[in-house]
Parts: sequence; structure tokens; C-alpha cells
Amino acid sequence: MDKVIYLNSGKCGWGNCIFCGWGAKESRVKTIHELKRMIDELFRTEKFDRLKVFNSGSFLDERQIPRAFRSYLVRKCEQHGVKDLVVESRGEYLTQQFADDMKSDKVKVTIGYGLEVADDEMLKKLQKGTTTEGFVKAAKFLHDNGFGMRAYVLVNAPYTTRESLRKTVTVSMEHADSICLLNWFPHGASKAFDLWIEGKWKPITKKEFDEWTDEFKDKKIEKYFEEFVFKPRWPTEKQELIKGATEKELLHPYYEVWQEYINGFWKPDEKKDVLLLIPCAFRKPYFNSKLHKAIFSVLEKMPIFARLQVCAISSPGVIPYEYVNNYPFNRYDWPEWEETDEIKKKYIEVTEKRVENFLISHGKNWKKVYCYFKPDSESYLALEKACKKLNIKILNCITDKAYLEIKAEKNPLSLPKALEDLRTTLSA
Repeated sequence: MDKVIYLNSGKCGWGNCIFCGWGAKESRVKTIHELKRMIDELFRTEKFDRLKVFNSGSFLDERQIPRAFRSYLVRKCEQHGVKDLVVESRGEYLTQQFADDMKSDKVKVTIGYGLEVADDEMLKKLQKGTTTEGFVKAAKFLHDNGFGMRAYVLVNAPYTTRESLRKTVTVSMEHADSICLLNWFPHGASKAFDLWIEGKWKPITKKEFDEWTDEFKDKKIEKYFEEFVFKPRWPTEKQELIKGATEKELLHPYYEVWQEYINGFWKPDEKKDVLLLIPCAFRKPYFNSKLHKAIFSVLEKMPIFARLQVCAISSPGVIPYEYVNNYPFNRYDWPEWEETDEIKKKYIEVTEKRVENFLISHGKNWKKVYCYFKPDSESYLALEKACKKLNIKILNCITDKAYLEIKAEKNPLSLPKALEDLRTTLSA
């Protein structure tokens, strides 16, 4: 059984890699007493064979982790029958002092080393501050002192290629005891996140990841596609109010990043087999609006609610409801009164494609698809076209008859007549 723990202490001593945001983060350095208490509590409550320790930097950097804790951790592992201990470090901290501190006859201590790519020019572009030769020397030092080497390889980092991946795996196979092929995903605070925003890089899909890595089948190679993926997060300094009803706002790069994430990495709830698409609202986040309060006042009282995967459609694209309070979905303004005929046409075109991509990625998860839109809205027209193209049957939960009676009213979808249609349609 494996156990993974995170020691949030200090800041990475290098902090320049363009693909990592930890260089910009700094937490209070934990004292040795705090770290010991964490480990004591861990061993008191759990039993495991292998322990992996991550600390967003280098475990062997004394500015992050006190030197005395190294030996303490190893001795604790010995006492509790842990067979393997894995920690991470950059090569410059692999000293004889470390080797003396952590050497053990009972526990196999392995150092995780971020090789990333075995190409020095690419390593320079990634601002890794290391070389392939440095990796080879680190592996020799570790093996000479009885330690293991675990190589981390980024499958799809900026500037890397499929050929460079093959070369990197070959080098790693020769020098490392185990290899982790990682689907790289950028922190919001990283320099590489900007490459995604600028359209110069984008994440690969599960299918692409498998195509790139399936040729590597050795038993010491491990593959991780989802384990290090997290939803896009914009640092405060990169957040802005996206306001306007022009093509610039419609195609804002922040929206494109989110749509790629939602289509490639978001996982619908397996217990929810019915999709309900609803409109956005002027007030953000949507759940504070009159319209969404009215919609959910109906849905939450219905037996089908537990089966409903609710998503909104708006100028940013398709938005699963659990993300509506994430930036930029909670900080944009699309003033409909500013729309021209030309932008309405563009909105339908862009939204149709976004809905189509969303349903291609996730449509198989739902037995039925419903929506609740004004029948003459651009969002509904785009949705209808996308579903027709994909041969997906969709039912609008407001009838044309009811809508005609209330369309002149303010916020018609929040009115009792419309809500009764919603309730009746979903009850059926």
C-alpha cells in the first residue's frame, strides 16, 4: 500500500522553471518539531509499505526541510516496516552529507529527480537550470551510495516533441530505477500558463497521451495522465473584468483555456445521467440571480434533481455548474443591449461549435438532454443547431405556447408559467 503526504514548507530554491508555479509561492518554513508531529501522527494512525513525500521543491534543501528531519523520517520508516521511501530533490542538493543522513539497510530510499526532457536546448527554454549530464551524474552518485533514482518526464511540456520524449525515455531507462511519464499541466502562476492563454501551447487529450506513451511498456515505467491536472486558476494580477459584447470578448483567450479544460479534463458526475442546459444570468455568480434561484427552487424539489447534470451556456461557452463561481465565469459582463446583428450571428456560430465540442467530449454520459431557454434566443438557436448536427435529441422545457404568452415580460423564464412548464416537462 502506498501513502502520499505533502509537506508545505518554504519555497523552491530554484523557482525559475517556466512550467511550475511553485517558484512564486512561499509558505512558512515548518520547524522540525512541527514536521515530527506530522510524521508521528501519520504512523500512529496508518500502516503502509511505501511512503512518497512531496514538498513543492527539494526535500534535501535545508532552507525548506531541516537537515535533522531527514534522518528522523528514515528511522521512523525503519521502525514501522516501511519498505520504500521516495522524496524529491534537485541535483545540487545530492551531497555526501545527505547520503550519510538518509542511508538505511532496511528502507530503500529513492530520490525523485525532475529530468523532464533529455535535451539541453529544451531544458534551457524550460528554464530548468539543469542538464542531461547533470541527471546522469546524479544517478551515478545515488547508485554508488545505495539510493534509488526515480526520473520524472514531462510528456507534453512546451518546446518538447514526440521524438524528444523517445530520447528522454531511452536516457531514463539507462540510468533510473523507475520512470514517471507525466501529463504536464501548468500552474496559473507559471510563465507557461501564459503560453496557453496566448494559444502557443495547449494540453493534450487522453487519447493523445496514450498515443504518445503506449510504445513504452517496460515494467519500470509508470504513466500519469490525470494525477497532476487541476482546474485553471488565474492569479489575482491576471484577473480582469471581461466586459463587452464584441468578438474580442466572445473569443477571449481565458474562455478558450476553460473550454479546452472542460472538454479534455472535466469529469461529469457518474450518478447524473440527464443533462440540463440553462441560460446564464446578468448577476454573477449565477446562483445569486433571480433567474437561477427560480430555476433551482423548482429543480431541488423534484426526484430527478439527483440525476441532473446542470450546465450553463453563455458567451464564455458551456459551463458545468460547479464552476460558475470560478474566474472568469464570476467576473464577466455581456451587455445584450450592445449586440449588433453581426455579433449575434457570430455568437451563434461560436456557441454552436463550443456546444458541439462539449457534446462530442461528454455526450455519451447522459441518457437524455434537456434545456430551458427562450426559444428565440441566440443560445438556444446555437444549441439546437449543434444537437441537430450530432443527431442528439434535445427537449426545451418551455413550450412555444407558454413563451409567447410571457415573452414581453421582464425575465420571462423566472415567471410561474415558464417554471410550471419546466416542472411538468422534467416530471414526465
